[in-house]
Amino acid sequence: MFSLTTLRSSAAASSHTVRLFSSATAARPLVSIFPQHQNCLLGPQTSSTQITVRNATKKAGGSSNNGRDSAGRRLGIKVWPGRMANAGSIIVRQRGKKFLCGDNVGMGNDHTLFALAAGVVKMEKSVKNKKRNIVHIVAEA
Repeated sequence: MFSLTTLRSSAAASSHTVRLFSSATAARPLVSIFPQHQNCLLGPQTSSTQITVRNATKKAGGSSNNGRDSAGRRLGIKVWPGRMANAGSIIVRQRGKKFLCGDNVGMGNDHTLFALAAGVVKMEKSVKNKKRNIVHIVAEA
């Protein structure tokens, strides 16, 4: 009944051309083979029918899930050993207890170490845990 005779691609128009031929001479309608033309009846065919389907010439752009970052938290030692610290000044900002508080040093809710008295900062390694440092303030006389 039907024969698919031509399937060609035109580079200039970026399209495909399909020709349908009917060998039947009976007057009955032909249904399109393309899903977007299901409601379209082609009618009785005695000659060729040409349907052109265009393809996209640009690839669709996707969306990215990256591209966000948060600002640094400015953690670390703020007053180094041997330097003067005023009462209430922040000595170390940290997450967790890498630095422990010693003499004249207090610890805040976010583990920030601050000076309770004015003096010189002194740091020493913990005897129990070598990864921990103990921070002291040697009060000025």
